[in-house]
Amino acid sequence: MILYPVWLGLFGYFLYQAILTRSYNPQGFLAVIFGIMTISLPFRVFREVRFGENITVKRYLLPDLVIEYKDVTSFDKMSLSTPRAGISIYMLTPHSLDEFEGIIHSLMSTRKIKLKKK
Repeated sequence: MILYPVWLGLFGYFLYQAILTRSYNPQGFLAVIFGIMTISLPFRVFREVRFGENITVKRYLLPDLVIEYKDVTSFDKMSLSTPRAGISIYMLTPHSLDEFEGIIHSLMSTRKIKLKKK
């Protein structure tokens, strides 16, 4: 998210170049796809996860997401899932992912989280 303004600037440049050429080509299509991905980024990632009485997920543009421990159904390298919502964790650094995984496993050992088998 640090480079988010740069990505928005690149999208503007790509869109400008696509409009300037006035033709439908793969570069214009890729500029639109890049723009959709860039604009949707704050809606897909989170700032912080807090573990207390509940799991509280602090997000950028959306309201905080509160997840009860008993609602967690699955956990893998890409997400923490519940029936109503999920936390996408694919953008975590390897160190943060190991720390997050350690927290989830410690919650499983204290039986706060009971994962369902697939």
